[in-house]
Amino acid sequence: MSQPVDNRILVLGDAFEDVPANQVTLTVNLSFSDERDVKLAFQEHQQAQQRLTSLLNQQKIPAQNIRFLEPLGRKGQTYLRGQAGDRFTTYQRVLLKFNDLSQFNQAQQLLTANGFTDLSAVFSVSNQREVENRLLDKALARAQEKATQLAKATQRSIKRVVRISDTSENEGFYAYRDQNRLNAQQNPVNYDNDAFRQMAMVTQVFRYAVAVKVEFELTD
Repeated sequence: MSQPVDNRILVLGDAFEDVPANQVTLTVNLSFSDERDVKLAFQEHQQAQQRLTSLLNQQKIPAQNIRFLEPLGRKGQTYLRGQAGDRFTTYQRVLLKFNDLSQFNQAQQLLTANGFTDLSAVFSVSNQREVENRLLDKALARAQEKATQLAKATQRSIKRVVRISDTSENEGFYAYRDQNRLNAQQNPVNYDNDAFRQMAMVTQVFRYAVAVKVEFELTD
């Protein structure tokens, strides 16, 4: 896109990059229930917490990368042999952060082998700011390359940069970018083994995009 204004030209520069995740947060879901007494459910829950803590120590996961959320209890209804009754249930999430994906895989194997099978994961990129800065340099270089070619078509050349700004959210590039992001090939993981439920797809490759508007002054 270019728009000549007197001796100036406005150019859009853009760049994108697909970046694989290099860190992940694994969530272990704990839940226990009993029809007789909420204390029994919490006792079983506490025993599972202790076993889980022992496994995490065995895996040598740093304490700062482990977060136990507060357990919650709930009283609900259950039906046994056609008779209504109470059911006491506990819930808790344990968050484990891994900066090494190989350690993440080892931890999964250890946990599932010891009965902790209700797992989910969220992948992320640790150096997102670095990636965005690199893409910004590429977008600026792309804008200058386009402006040079457009100026050459009018037998002129670039004199200097007058102004640089982000593209606004209502510009056409963002509609194209978002659609392209949806269609981008990504590497998903499914943590749901129930074929009758919608599978949980977890992205492992992220697309980052940057776009800038650069106004150049041209030589006479």
